[in-house]
Amino acid sequence: MKGNIVIVTTLSLIAFMTMCLSVNSYDHGFLSGLPAKSADTKRQHDKFVIFIFSDGLKTQYTNAKPILDKYGFKGTFDVICNYVGKKEGYMNWKEIKTLNKEGHEIGSHSMNHVHLKQLSKKSIEYEVGNSKKCLNAHGIKVTSFEYPFSEGSDDKTIVSIVAKYYDFATRGNDPLMFLRCDDMMKYGQKDCKTLTDNGTPTYANKYAIRNWSHDFEKVQNSYSDAQALRKFIDVVESQSKYNKDGIKAIPIIMYHGIGENKNDSATDIDLFEKEMKYLHDKKFKVITISDFGYNKKNNYLFVKDIKRIEEPTANVTSNVTTPAPAPTANVTSNVTTPAPAPTANVTSNVTTPAPAPEENPILEILKKLFGLGK
Repeated sequence: MKGNIVIVTTLSLIAFMTMCLSVNSYDHGFLSGLPAKSADTKRQHDKFVIFIFSDGLKTQYTNAKPILDKYGFKGTFDVICNYVGKKEGYMNWKEIKTLNKEGHEIGSHSMNHVHLKQLSKKSIEYEVGNSKKCLNAHGIKVTSFEYPFSEGSDDKTIVSIVAKYYDFATRGNDPLMFLRCDDMMKYGQKDCKTLTDNGTPTYANKYAIRNWSHDFEKVQNSYSDAQALRKFIDVVESQSKYNKDGIKAIPIIMYHGIGENKNDSATDIDLFEKEMKYLHDKKFKVITISDFGYNKKNNYLFVKDIKRIEEPTANVTSNVTTPAPAPTANVTSNVTTPAPAPTANVTSNVTTPAPAPEENPILEILKKLFGLGK
């Protein structure tokens, strides 16, 4: 009897070890069920932001770029091709190429920054199409266009020309861009189709991606820098209530001059620094317009190549008491009902003497291994 009890104990240990190995074979399911941090760990990459630096102004290079570099952020710099290196206060080609080489996106902002709706179709073609050709000629790949004065996205002719040359186009002025355009119900939208059923351009689509003019808001409301910072934080954080189950809304912040005291629309350098520091400290993910993709079948925008890290769905206790799927039987069942082999199970070994060794070779081997039955 004593020997049989030891056998039961041994088999129990073997069964337990087998279960552990089986669990391990499921990609460490049990261990991976335990979060690295507490269950209160927040999702990562649920808060995004895009910067658009409009017009290609010199201070964007001299004042904004060093701060962006400090925090490892990249922006979308939309340039006016005929202003580059020709007009005072604007970047030259060397500076623009440096931005491009260092991973910033360069977008088109037309040839001459004119009101497109006042032009002939031929002139629109020149302003929109030639600006891309101009940038391409300098070795810069361009995927996005910014409407001068945020005008033209409601004009079918202009939109059709923009669509010939670019994947995306941006304009003001909304605090958030909803990637499925489904928050635009007040404009009759359920998705990001470019045109309505009657053929007119929709309010928001991939050729009317809505941005928020940070500096315009500051001037319009006569904000102090402290008030402007508070508004900035409110805008970038406003996405959180929409992004609880996927990335659905992103703030796209537009800047013009950075540190140009003579320009009312300029953002103070100290304010810009505080805004970038806030985003860095709060672990926002900074992307560019070219990081967007578009689902043509279902008509919505999405962020490419971004893997979200989900918040744990259960706390540590639940993970321990309910491990990842593994063997269908626990230790007890392995003891009381082992896999078919000998004619008697472990329980019968305890209550009824086991058959002769020749009829139960496994039991005989265990006896020899552990010196039992002598």
